[in-house]
Amino acid sequence: MEPGIRATMRDVAQIADVSVSSVSNYTNGRLERLSPDTRTRIQKAITELGFKVNNSARSLRSSRTRTIGLLALDDSHRFLADPLTALYLAGLGDAAREKGYNLLVWTSGSKVNVEELLRPIAENRMDAACVILSGSKSVRRKVLRLLTGCDIPLVVLDELETLNASPVAHSVRADQTHGASSLVEHLIEHGHKNIAFIAAKAPWAVIEQRYEGFKRTLKMHSLDLNPKWTIFGGDWTPASAKPMIDKLLELRSSPTAIICGSDLLAIGAIRALSDRGIRVPDDIAVVGFDDFDVSQFVSPSLTTVQVPAWEMGYAAGEILTADLDISGQSRSSVVFPTDLLIRESS
Repeated sequence: MEPGIRATMRDVAQIADVSVSSVSNYTNGRLERLSPDTRTRIQKAITELGFKVNNSARSLRSSRTRTIGLLALDDSHRFLADPLTALYLAGLGDAAREKGYNLLVWTSGSKVNVEELLRPIAENRMDAACVILSGSKSVRRKVLRLLTGCDIPLVVLDELETLNASPVAHSVRADQTHGASSLVEHLIEHGHKNIAFIAAKAPWAVIEQRYEGFKRTLKMHSLDLNPKWTIFGGDWTPASAKPMIDKLLELRSSPTAIICGSDLLAIGAIRALSDRGIRVPDDIAVVGFDDFDVSQFVSPSLTTVQVPAWEMGYAAGEILTADLDISGQSRSSVVFPTDLLIRESS
């Protein structure tokens, strides 16, 4: 360390080659969670760096910071501008405000250092956290395991398969799989058998669940899953739809309907098709997912699945504040229904 610069828990973790949560467990006396070797390495790093526990922060922690955190792991640019994330955040913020809590938003990327996501917890800057994760399943499991060791109330949004990595975290999600299934059923009822699926490239639990519902329903109807009609590329902006649409239309056999992983992509897809003189839905049907406010005002208005994102964020806030008020609250698992909204685009 350079002279005059105070060592942090992160510095100790790097020297000891352990997680920040392990250092937090050590400094807070939770030694039963650590192996003897881990304890030895942490103590050696503390001595080497001259690390001192921030007792004022610890005192603040014991008296509560009155702060709820939104922890987001995402490598995408502008991910906080995504309307779905913004609605989660709005619901969480409203619930926190009503209960007299502040809201702290902290983000990190999996390509940097996932443990950076835990820093505000290690620094005692929040009492509880709502967690949104993207990245591979292995990365998300790792983060959930690390968060479990931080010993604060947690709500995880949208996760399903990876939740076993955190046996204490509360869960709030929407029935994404059913939503995707309802879209496929609707398109099949209107005579479509050649159905494409397009989404952003970034791994995200929500899209995994939507794609699973898509595949499962095709199989139920004995329809083939054409790999050329499944494209994961770009981001969630409407502009990202154009190269995916171009790729689909270059195929010898084009789909007659396209399921988009987000309303934003669906709006971009409609524009890309229109620019080629292709009519929606007469030539190709296009459907979206999320039911953002703009979706009913585009032309043609967008058939989509309504996801109650604000309500999900609000429920997460209620669960966290209740957990803080009632120590030892049992684990909650809340699943919101999704609703098919049929409009002009299909």
